[in-house]
Amino acid sequence: MAEGALLDLVCGPASPLPETYQRYRLVAHLGSGGQAEVYRAVRLCGGVSSAPMTVKVFRVDPQRPLVDELRSWDKGDAALMDLNNRGVTGICRRADGFYGPPPHRPGEPPQPGNAVPYQVYDYLHGINLREYLRQAGAGHNGQRLNAVSALRTLAGILRALHHPAEPGATPVLHMDVKPSNVMVLATGEVRLIDFTGARYWRAEEITQIAYTPESGGPEALSGEVGPAYDVHGFGSVAYFLVTGSLPRGKNSLPPAAHPLLTDRAAVRSVLLSALAERPADRPTTLELSAWVDRLAGAVRASGLPEQGVDWAEPVAVTAPAPARAVGRAAVVSGTETDAYQRIERLERELVELRGAFSGDRVGGGPLLATAAYVAHPMPGVPAPTTVAPNPTKVAAADLSRTKRTPNGMALMPEPAVPPNGGQPMRGRAPVVAKPAGNADPSAVPTPQPPPQRPYRPPLRDTVRLLKRGGGWTWFGASVAFLCWCVWAAANRDGDLLYQFSQFLLALVVAGGLFALQRLVGRMVLERLFGRKRRTATLAHLGTAIFLIIVGVDFLRRTSWIAHLLAG
Repeated sequence: MAEGALLDLVCGPASPLPETYQRYRLVAHLGSGGQAEVYRAVRLCGGVSSAPMTVKVFRVDPQRPLVDELRSWDKGDAALMDLNNRGVTGICRRADGFYGPPPHRPGEPPQPGNAVPYQVYDYLHGINLREYLRQAGAGHNGQRLNAVSALRTLAGILRALHHPAEPGATPVLHMDVKPSNVMVLATGEVRLIDFTGARYWRAEEITQIAYTPESGGPEALSGEVGPAYDVHGFGSVAYFLVTGSLPRGKNSLPPAAHPLLTDRAAVRSVLLSALAERPADRPTTLELSAWVDRLAGAVRASGLPEQGVDWAEPVAVTAPAPARAVGRAAVVSGTETDAYQRIERLERELVELRGAFSGDRVGGGPLLATAAYVAHPMPGVPAPTTVAPNPTKVAAADLSRTKRTPNGMALMPEPAVPPNGGQPMRGRAPVVAKPAGNADPSAVPTPQPPPQRPYRPPLRDTVRLLKRGGGWTWFGASVAFLCWCVWAAANRDGDLLYQFSQFLLALVVAGGLFALQRLVGRMVLERLFGRKRRTATLAHLGTAIFLIIVGVDFLRRTSWIAHLLAG
C-alpha cells in the first residue's frame, strides 16, 4: 500500500454495542512495519470526530501460535503504558489498546474470524529519521535537525527507561532503537516510537528479542540482552547521523571502514565505542550524555561533510521542561514536512468528498467509497472499490457559491479562527492545587523531579569485569602456596595450624591489596581522568606480585634453602 494513501475504513473493539465496531475511522495509510500497518485516524463518538490519532493494526503470524503472538504484543503494550504513566518524556503516548476484527468499510458488519490487536497513539506530525535524511539529501527539508539535541534527547529517554527514578519501578528495554523508530517532528523535536518489542528487564519477560540486522547488537543472537543492547541501537542512530549509513548489514562495509571515517580517527574512535561487539565495552546508559558531547566535538573538529543535520551546540532553552509528557505535539506553522502536508492534503480531499455527499449511502444503493480507496493488506478485508458519485445527489446540493479546486471538487468553508488568535493549543490544562490564604491562584509551583538513585551495575557485570586479568592472581597464589608447602614440610615438627594460618593471612592481605588498588583506580582513572575501566588486569597483576613476594619470603625462612643461599 502506498504511503499516505487515502482510505475510508473503520475499526473498533469487540463489544455487545454495534457502534463500537466503528469507533475509529482510518483516513490515511502512514506506513508498514514488520509486524503491523499504521494509519492516521480519528475517534468517532455520536457523530463527532476527535483530533488526529495514530492507529496501529498488528498482523498475526500464521506460523506462530496465536497465544504466543498475543502475549508478545501484550508485553510491549504493558511496558509502554507503564512508561506513559511514569511520565517518561520523548516517547510516543499510548491512548488506547484493544482486540477487534480487521478494519472494514463503514456501515458494513465486521468480517468474522479471529480478532487482531490494535494500539492507538497520539498523532505525531513528522517523519522518521531515515526518511528525514533522505529528503535532506534531496534538498526538500527547510529547517535542519540539530543532531546534538536529538542524541541528547534519546540519551535521556534511555536513562529514564533503564534507571527509573520511581522507587520500585522495573527497568524497561526498548529492544529496537534504530533511525526508522526515531520521529522528527515539525517542531524539530524527536520522539522514540514503536515499543512493540519493549520488555521489562527481567529474564522471565524476555522470551523474544526484536532484532534488526542493520542496527541490532550481535548479542541478540545469543539470547542474552541488557541495557547495552539499547546502547548499541543508540550508537547506530549516531552512526547514521554522522555517515548517512547504517552500521551493519549484508552488503555494507564494516563500521570502521566507512570512507568518511577512515581519515578521521577521533570521530571513528568515539563512534565505534558505542557499537563494540562486546556489550561490556560500550558506554553505559549513564555515560551517553558525556559520550554525545565528545562525539559532537570530534565531528565539529573533523570537517565532516554535512548529512542534512546540524552538529552545532544547540541554543540553551531558558523555559523549564515539563515534568510529565502530556498532550499532543503542537503543529508549528511553516515548518510542516512534505510528508505531513501530503497526508493533510489527502485527508482534506476525503472531507471534501464527504461534504459533497450528505450520507454514506446514496438512494439505498451500494456503500459510497472514495476514488482513492486502496486495498487493505490484512486478511478478510474487501478489495478496493470505486463508486461513481450520484449526479442527482450532487445537483440537489446548493453549491452555486462554493469554491472549487482545479479538478472541480467542492471546498468546505474555512474554519473560524480560534479565540486565541490562531495559536496552536499545546498539551492539556495543568491541575492547579487550591491556593492557601491570599496566594496567587495563577501561580503554579515548579514540579521538582524525584532524587536520582545512585547507579549500581548488575552483580553479574561486576563479577565479569573483576574476572578479567584474574589469571595473574591465580598464578601468584599458586607460587605462594607451593613455597608455603616447602616451608611447612621443612618445619613439620611445628604447629601445622599456626603455619596454615600464616598462609591464610597472606591471602587476606592480598585481597585487601586488590580492593585498595581498585579503589585507587576508581579515584584516579574514572573521577580524575574520566576514563572507564574495562578490565581488572592491573589490580590482579599487583596482587600477583605481592603473593610471589610472600612465597619468596616463605622460601627464605626454610632452613635448608637458607643454608644453600649462605653457602
